[in-house]
Amino acid sequence: MSDDWIEQLFRDYQNAITRGMYEGIAQLPEPQRDRVMACQAHACVDEFVKLYDLPDSLDLETFLARMNGGGPSQIRIQREGNRILWEEHHEGRCMCPLVRRDIVPLQPALCACAVHWLRMLVERFAHCPCHVELLESVASGARNCVFAVTLGDQR
Repeated sequence: MSDDWIEQLFRDYQNAITRGMYEGIAQLPEPQRDRVMACQAHACVDEFVKLYDLPDSLDLETFLARMNGGGPSQIRIQREGNRILWEEHHEGRCMCPLVRRDIVPLQPALCACAVHWLRMLVERFAHCPCHVELLESVASGARNCVFAVTLGDQR
């Protein structure tokens, strides 16, 4: 008999625990929920740069060129000065691995993680603070996720 069923049992158990944790996170007041989403985004960024071989030595222009058209979804990036329009073409599907694997339900509150994720990712290569605004999201009924990124402290 294979140990695959044991592995699946543990995976299902972990998924149920994670699902329950997210039910609790969704009930937190906004400032606390946002802090949790920022921590999750930080972990996700760290794994994303490893997965897509994005070394910290890349400058912003090289990073944007590598991301434009690439990544786990089709990404379209337009830059004009200190403003970046970042469009992720998801065709109505959220890119969060927890949503994709049906561990947590898609809900707009999860978009805070995406905003933090993009901010942290761009700041890593821009070497300056950034502000990210979510313009459209799959969780709000759009086909894609669209963000406006402002480099520096200007908004």
